[in-house]
Amino acid sequence: MPYFKLQIKQVLKSKFTWISLLAILLGCFYFWIKNYNSRYINPRIIEAKENIALEKKNVRYYQKQLQKANLTKTTRSQIELDLAENKSSMKEFKTLIKAIQTNKWHKAYQIIIKQEKYNLADAKRNNVSKDNILAIESNIQKLQYLARNNLPEENEHYSVKGGFFILEMMQEVLPPLAVLAIIFILIKLYSSGFYERMRLENLLPQKNHLLIEFGTGSLIGFGYFLATFLLLFIIPSIFFGTGNFKYPMMGIDAVTKRNIFIPMYQLFCPTLILELFCFMFIASVVLLFVQVFKNRLLALFISALILVGGMILPQYVVAARIFAQFIPMSYFFSLQPVVGMFGISNAYVFADETKLVTYPQVNFTNGMLVLALGTIILLFLNYLTAQKAQKGRKTK
Repeated sequence: MPYFKLQIKQVLKSKFTWISLLAILLGCFYFWIKNYNSRYINPRIIEAKENIALEKKNVRYYQKQLQKANLTKTTRSQIELDLAENKSSMKEFKTLIKAIQTNKWHKAYQIIIKQEKYNLADAKRNNVSKDNILAIESNIQKLQYLARNNLPEENEHYSVKGGFFILEMMQEVLPPLAVLAIIFILIKLYSSGFYERMRLENLLPQKNHLLIEFGTGSLIGFGYFLATFLLLFIIPSIFFGTGNFKYPMMGIDAVTKRNIFIPMYQLFCPTLILELFCFMFIASVVLLFVQVFKNRLLALFISALILVGGMILPQYVVAARIFAQFIPMSYFFSLQPVVGMFGISNAYVFADETKLVTYPQVNFTNGMLVLALGTIILLFLNYLTAQKAQKGRKTK
């Protein structure tokens, strides 16, 4: 405990700790500011206005057609029917806009669900691909869930509310920044010579020094991440609220590969648990490299290359996903395995988006197993390295 307290003090006194924390917060809040500037943009309203403009053109066209004198009775009746349908649709879109603007979501969902069901029937008639039909069906299920629970529809990918914003950052922004900062902090801790002084003062028992070093590094790493996580959640929540924790967030079922919707509150706990295991793995990797290379810069370079490179590679290189479930770094983006959407937000830049939902093996359970097993193996290697170094000192 005395050693742990001294290490905490060392971390808190370090300028890098606070500079890196501030840099991560500023980097993440850059995206929050973009969301803030777009907070009044509602995709439903934009789409409805576009549809109204289209319906107005159709109405003018049909009105001109009716002015022709040579129309047959059948043709005139059909045009009048089409004209009435366009006017009805235009009125419905105007009602939808007013319902959204006045927060009358019960009325809005009736119209939106009706439109989506029409789109679904149209897609089935035209033999649209199965993936597109499943996407429409999933969207209808989400809208029905929102209607049943009387929840307003949120643009969860561009939200200024705390709960939505931290989940957006966990998708691809916060994890690599936090991992990189922790690598720097742990390299400094493990290679500063501080350990030798503590051992000489009997603050760190000789037999348990390896586990204490590992445990201290793990807790410091996870504590740093948790502090960043909470700040990114609390600060937006102060100004715009947390968002409704029952709001359904999209995920993918690992077995059926169908879209599912998970209440927001069910995502936080498993995501943080997986992150804890990630930082345990990171601490064991950095400790090993510090012992093996005995050079701070070399240990820093190799640690960053393997850990940060290993977490980014499967995100963008589709070929690397064949064995992604066996790479501990694949689970550093901990929200992705929890919702079953590993790498989907990035890989469509390089591949067909419809073929990306094929990695159910990168999930929470496998993440826990791979990270735990990897940490145990690395601790054993750390032990062997420490024993070898100790024997070397005795023979001198």
